[in-house]
Amino acid sequence: MKLGLIAVAEGLISQEEADKINRLQAVMDKRFGDIAVEKGSLTQGQVEALLKKQGNAYLAFAQALENQQLMSIEQLEQYMIDFQRDYSLTISDMEDLKSDDVDRILPLYMPAGSDKYFNAVGTALRTILRCVDNNVYPERAYITKRCDADNGAIQFVEGEHNITCAMIGKGQALLKTASVFGREDFPEVNMDALDAIGELLNCINGLYATSLSQSGISMELYPPEFSDKISGIESEELLIIPLHIKGQRVEFAVAIDHKIKMEQEA
Repeated sequence: MKLGLIAVAEGLISQEEADKINRLQAVMDKRFGDIAVEKGSLTQGQVEALLKKQGNAYLAFAQALENQQLMSIEQLEQYMIDFQRDYSLTISDMEDLKSDDVDRILPLYMPAGSDKYFNAVGTALRTILRCVDNNVYPERAYITKRCDADNGAIQFVEGEHNITCAMIGKGQALLKTASVFGREDFPEVNMDALDAIGELLNCINGLYATSLSQSGISMELYPPEFSDKISGIESEELLIIPLHIKGQRVEFAVAIDHKIKMEQEA
């Protein structure tokens, strides 16, 4: 359960206060509890008590499977053992996966030598979890120079290290992301839907730039670009992390010190 929902149920804050904090999460890359304490809506002690009520995410998942008679906890544990073996994960890795903490889980999906991308990808994943879908499933990220796509959006951010971020998809893969974030039921992935994807990138990069500004690093965001007629994106070096959002596979891409270009259809 979301912390805000529990706080309202416990009578500690109103639904209006919870909604306000949820909206602030779109412009502040912080947890609900941290913002609530900062704004004086909750005390640190109340947040700690709510976190205990929130419970362990993995155990809640296991209990839900058992309650729905889909799988016993024993069966789930066996699947986890098999998963650990198949992906050569350590006991510590498995604990990270069960933590429901992006900062602990994300490194398991990043390729070796990709540390410079971690903060940008982490900001993107946390923002998508808060603003689009709290059940995002990532696949392993990889480094490449090109990625096929039919449509998408990119945004260039200039600073000490220039960054370009992109969100791309094939067919109608971006439709649900655009509709949820844009709060509009788009009929297809058209230019209006891609405008919403561009605004999502703007939100992600705005949060990333804000975090860097706290270290005295200034970043300038350029307007997002988008197109519904591309064959893919390319750069000298791209990090691609596939994300399953609302049941659709989309790609989030980051290039650092290189620009991402959209290849237009021939």
